[in-house]
Amino acid sequence: MIGPKGAPFSPDYLEVDPGTVGGALTQERIDRGWGGLMQGSYASFMMWLDLTAETPAAGQVPKGCFNLHYEAWAHPYNWTDDNLNSGKKLGETVDRAVAETEQKYQGTDVLVLKPVIVTHSMGGLVSRAYTQIHGGAGKVHGVIHGALPCEGAPAAYKRIVAGFEGSGVQGTVERWVLGANQQEATATAANMPGVLELLPNQFHKGTDGRTDWLRVTGRTGANICSKPASNPYVEIYLNQSDWWKLIEIEHLNPGENSRKTFESFQLQLRKAMSFHAKLGPSAFHPNTRMFYASDTSHPAWDHIEWKQSGRQDSPASDAIRQSDGRGQIEWGQYFVHPAPLYGGAPTFAADTRYQLQPPEAAGDGTVHAGSGRYVSGPMSVATDSGFEHQAAYDLTEARRLTAEWLFDMVEEQLQ
Repeated sequence: MIGPKGAPFSPDYLEVDPGTVGGALTQERIDRGWGGLMQGSYASFMMWLDLTAETPAAGQVPKGCFNLHYEAWAHPYNWTDDNLNSGKKLGETVDRAVAETEQKYQGTDVLVLKPVIVTHSMGGLVSRAYTQIHGGAGKVHGVIHGALPCEGAPAAYKRIVAGFEGSGVQGTVERWVLGANQQEATATAANMPGVLELLPNQFHKGTDGRTDWLRVTGRTGANICSKPASNPYVEIYLNQSDWWKLIEIEHLNPGENSRKTFESFQLQLRKAMSFHAKLGPSAFHPNTRMFYASDTSHPAWDHIEWKQSGRQDSPASDAIRQSDGRGQIEWGQYFVHPAPLYGGAPTFAADTRYQLQPPEAAGDGTVHAGSGRYVSGPMSVATDSGFEHQAAYDLTEARRLTAEWLFDMVEEQLQ
């Protein structure tokens, strides 16, 4: 699905649907990129930006201005591709937005200011790539981030090794698109550089500041293993010797040569590793604001814990390994029960069982609070009210902060 047969991921795999005229989608808004967004997540926010955000306080306008209006543009992008590529394409949208707006008001007394970028989730990585790697910082006045996984999120590891959350019709959109279990999620997400760039990188810290976010604990709670010591790419993502590794090779591209599919995965992972190395922990636009969730109403993974619940912490050397693809791995033996009641069918008895533990850190269900708490550079604010990751900008407080920050950035340009 995501590339030609026998070939690695293709960046042309996903194409943005520009949308069609209807309802709130006028042709002008489609020309500004609105139609390419997931409407259920962003349509309301875009309408708010276009119609309401310029007046954070009733009747308030910047000193020396008769009125203030934001022309809201959107940059829908191929989220499966390398964020480095997406950042470059964001620059094209910024250039077009500025050029068309300046042309629209040419010959009038309307002052067109530098744009401000507002991001959500992975879009923050795209924006940081544009401003700090592709040289776009001078073309925009500032950046506002919401729910940004600054250094990746352990939820990405969990979702590749155990599928996305939910069940039946209650499952998330990501569950239906990327996979409900390890077999499905590995075949999709693990081949996409954009998704791999959401994994915790070498700068990641949990809510408590710890960097060893992958932990294995015995049945008494004793620590058996904590990773990474320094490099998650080598110790976890490329690791093929430990059972808690990220990738089961046979799931990468079922039916294809395992060696070639792992080489393809390595190629995409190297893109992610290179992207985060170029970005670093301090690569933010110098005029940045950011909000994040810091309560436990939507708990998130700031670390991953595999906890033992069988009789033995370490499996026997001759044990048979079984995985349900949803976060449970068992080691044991098959035996035939002598009682007729069991029908003589082989039964699997597990001596060792490791299970992924549920999230418990403050956050928004996907990004934990440490992503905002330990961010290097920008002004970062924890919201008083919790929010669910995808609906971050539906939160009244998030819109209030966004309006205030936008207003401040307008005033800064008028001084």
